[in-house]
Amino acid sequence: MSSKNYSRTIGIFGASGFIGESIIQRLARNNYKIKVASRNPYLSQNLRVSGDTAQIELIKINIHSDTSIQNFLDDCDVCINLIGILYEKSSQKFEDIHYKFPNTLSKIFSSSKHSKLLIHFSALGAKANSNSKYISSKYAGEEAIKKNFSNYAIIRPSIVIGPKDNFFNMFAKLVNIFPVIPLVGAETKFQPVYVNDIAEAVNIIIENNLSKQIFELGGPKIFSFLELIKMLLTEIRKKRIIIPIPFSMGKIQAFFLQMFPKPLLTLDQVQILQEGDNIVSDQNKTFEDLQIKPKNIESIISGYLKVYRPTGQFTD
Repeated sequence: MSSKNYSRTIGIFGASGFIGESIIQRLARNNYKIKVASRNPYLSQNLRVSGDTAQIELIKINIHSDTSIQNFLDDCDVCINLIGILYEKSSQKFEDIHYKFPNTLSKIFSSSKHSKLLIHFSALGAKANSNSKYISSKYAGEEAIKKNFSNYAIIRPSIVIGPKDNFFNMFAKLVNIFPVIPLVGAETKFQPVYVNDIAEAVNIIIENNLSKQIFELGGPKIFSFLELIKMLLTEIRKKRIIIPIPFSMGKIQAFFLQMFPKPLLTLDQVQILQEGDNIVSDQNKTFEDLQIKPKNIESIISGYLKVYRPTGQFTD
C-alpha cells in the first residue's frame, strides 16, 4: 500500500459505466484517494489505470447490506452515487435502485464521521407527478437524499454522449442492421452533453464543496430526436428511411420490444418521450454557474462514430 497522504477520500458507487470511468479519470488528476464500490472488482480492473499506484482502490461490496455500505464509506469525505437503470428486470426495479438505495445510502453516509458531500446522479426532468416510473423514482431518490443528508449536490444530465455512450453507439448498430427506422417521439427535444464536461462539473463541485444545489447539465445546443438520428446517419455515411410514428403506435412497438432481455424500447421510455422535452430548465444551476463551457457534440461524435462507416474509421 502507498503511504501517500491524499487530500480527500472519495467513494463511488456505479463507477463501472462510461460516466463513472470519465469521472475517475478526471478526479485521479487531483490528490484524491478514490474508492470504487464493485460487485466484482476483478471485472473493474481497467479503472485502476486512471490513477497512480494504490490511488484507486476497488472494493467488493453488497449494496443490499447496510454493514457493507457502512464499512465502505467509513473513511470517505465525498460519496458519488451513479447507480441507475434504464429499464426494469425481474431482479432490478426502479423503486429499489433509484429510491430505496439512495435512501439507505444517504442515511448511512450522514452518520459517517468523515462525510462532507454527497453527489447524486438523477435525471433531467425528474418530477413527482410523472407517469413514468423511471422519472418518478428518480425524483423520489432526490427527495430522500435531501431529507437525509444536508450537504448534497444533485446532478441531472440530459443524454450523455462519448466514446462508450448508450445512445449514438446503440443507434449506429441499429441502422447498420435495419434499412427503415420507425421513430417514436421524433420531435421530442434533447440537449446532449459530453461525458468529460460532466466529469469536470463533478470535479468543480468537489473542489468548491458546492452543496444544497441541483445542477441541470445539458450541452450548448438543443436537437430533436429526429435531428440527432439524421446527424448520426450523416456522420456514419449511411442512408436510411426514417419514419416518425405516433405515440400510440410507439406503445404497441414497445410492448413487444420490452420483452427482450436488453429491450430497445419500453413502454416507460415511450411515456418519457411523450411527457415532453429533455432540456435544461431555468430553475436550477447549470454549467454556466460552474464556469464550464460545454462542448458541441458535433465536434465529439466524429471521433468515435467513424468505426460505423462503410469502410470503417479510415473513411473520409
